[in-house]
Amino acid sequence: MAELLLEIGTEELPASASYSAVAQIEAALPALLERARLSFGPLRVLATPRRLAVFVGDIPESAEPEVVRRRGPSMSAARGPDGEWTSAAVGFARSQGVEPDALEVEETAKGPYLLAVTRTPGLDAMEVLPGVLSELVSNLRFGRSMRWGDGETRFSRPVRWLLALLGEKVVGFEYGGLSSSNTTFGHRYLSQGPLRILCPEEYEKVLSDAFVVVDHATRREAITESCRRVCEEAGMVPVLHQEVLDEVVMLVEWPGVVLGRFEEKYLELPAEVLEHAMEAHQRYFPVRDAEGALSAGFLAVHNGNPAFADTIRTGHQRVLAARLADARFFFTEDLKRALADRVKDLEHVVYQSELGSMAEKSQRLVTLVAGECDSLGLEGDVAERVARAAALAKCDLVTHMVIEFTDLQGTVGSIYARLTGEEPAVAAAIGELYLPRRLGDALPVTLEGALLSLAEKADNLAASFGLGHVPTGSEDPYALRRQALGMTLILLDRGLELSANEMVGAAARALQAEAHGFDWTQQAQGAFEEFFTGRERVFFTDAGYRYDLVEAALARDWDRPVAARRRLEALVSARESGLLARLYTAYERCYNLSKGSETGPVNAGLLSQDSERTLFSVTAEVEEAMRTAVEGGDPAAALQALEPLCAPVDRLFDEVLIMDEDPAVRANRLSLLKRVTALFEVVAEFSRLTWD
Repeated sequence: MAELLLEIGTEELPASASYSAVAQIEAALPALLERARLSFGPLRVLATPRRLAVFVGDIPESAEPEVVRRRGPSMSAARGPDGEWTSAAVGFARSQGVEPDALEVEETAKGPYLLAVTRTPGLDAMEVLPGVLSELVSNLRFGRSMRWGDGETRFSRPVRWLLALLGEKVVGFEYGGLSSSNTTFGHRYLSQGPLRILCPEEYEKVLSDAFVVVDHATRREAITESCRRVCEEAGMVPVLHQEVLDEVVMLVEWPGVVLGRFEEKYLELPAEVLEHAMEAHQRYFPVRDAEGALSAGFLAVHNGNPAFADTIRTGHQRVLAARLADARFFFTEDLKRALADRVKDLEHVVYQSELGSMAEKSQRLVTLVAGECDSLGLEGDVAERVARAAALAKCDLVTHMVIEFTDLQGTVGSIYARLTGEEPAVAAAIGELYLPRRLGDALPVTLEGALLSLAEKADNLAASFGLGHVPTGSEDPYALRRQALGMTLILLDRGLELSANEMVGAAARALQAEAHGFDWTQQAQGAFEEFFTGRERVFFTDAGYRYDLVEAALARDWDRPVAARRRLEALVSARESGLLARLYTAYERCYNLSKGSETGPVNAGLLSQDSERTLFSVTAEVEEAMRTAVEGGDPAAALQALEPLCAPVDRLFDEVLIMDEDPAVRANRLSLLKRVTALFEVVAEFSRLTWD
């Protein structure tokens, strides 16, 4: 057994590309090794800005033998009455390149059969691994790739060297015009010249001596600990937001941390603006004092020589000072006008070239939130506040601050609304307009913010689907999957009994009324229904619900997440108690016989048997109980109401021939079954249920 080491040396990779490559290698390499019939032990993938490295333990000297098993004729056909091999057995053996006596016998459920077993010795690992590594590297994919030199090879950034070792032996393969070797390189500035790696075990130590911490988990710990230590010495606390830390880890190979300062006057800026200027633009970490207030300092993680920490600190302070000076100027200028005074400016901001201006979008938001309030029966202060928030929600797009710091849209609007006299609830709702921005992001806290965010997402979905911008595969340039998921999460979080289809439909009607040539066609409606149902299906199955229960529930509530979840919970409970199985048996018997038949109202005068009259009577009682349960929005009660049908259905099928020779009697009985079936399908699409 030996350890395998692969290193792909590159120009500086974006952090997103590094994390993507790590995940791809972790998923792909085990499958490639298994396909090559190479057993393996622990696998570890490491990354820095300039390299991707993978260790695989316990690689054997050779691949496992290839064993091919081919079944031939049965033994009864393979030997004649005299015990000799038949022509069938001889022919099968010849086709496998062996004598009949070399064949084996396999016992099967149908009796013994001849079996030809061919064993091909496994190739030496050094013969197999070049193909495995070449395929691994060639199959890595990135959101953005580039070519370099004269070749056609594409990678996130140019590949500069390849290192591949199995124990002390170089695994030779080529990629992008490069040949693998046992040579690597250390830190770009702190280390000079190539480094020779004699075996995988010494790789991390050699690179550490060359100022490279290869393990990104170790770098994360080092950065976190250094930030805390530096702050502790200064009586401060670091603000280590996960997204910024994730990126910084992949920006340095030999992390160092310096504590920088900026002028106290910049603390007059809103904390959100200060933190954004530090984090998003410079990848600095803010710091707070012992009481939790933002301090006039920051932490910069650098990749330079720690001996020049003072020079590095000065450079970072100078860069941040310029950014904060700009932010302070924008803030001062913006506050010379109230947010409400900027509404007219939105007429000059294009929403989409086919859909008019942001002023029109703002007016649609006002209309949409009014419709939401009507559907929920909300009046008075809430309706007025959310309408005001909708009217002002896009005004920060024409401020200096958002033009410079685009990621702060919504946040800046909330700050300016608060500072220019708007109600706190209005300001808060504006700040929640775009929430959630991503998976795992916070949801709106206020009801006004939730309603405004729903309207924003409904309008975006209507606009995109109306223009034919339907997500395909991994392509989703308008982030429509995120918009749909956001609507689902908000509706579930707030328990709002609203229909996504109705909200998007209202937005589509408003867009059509603006006469920009927008047309919400049947094709657009169908595409939206398919898309949103698909997102709901993924959401609920990921949440742990059985796929068949999800299908059965979404057939009734595809656009109402709250109702769908309530229906799902009722189905789960009924399945666990055994009720659903009993109901399904009754449903299946009625459904299978009546589906596709032409039926009409049940004629009570044609019901000649006690069992069919009983079922007819019970059906009428169940219909009334079902009506009450459905009107009360209680699917659990509706499922319970169906149970009295089970015994009469069983009795009917035991005592009555449904397919009577008399066409009128037969049609009447089928109509009764159809009527029973329809009751089940009010609760869920029972035909989607499965049993395993």
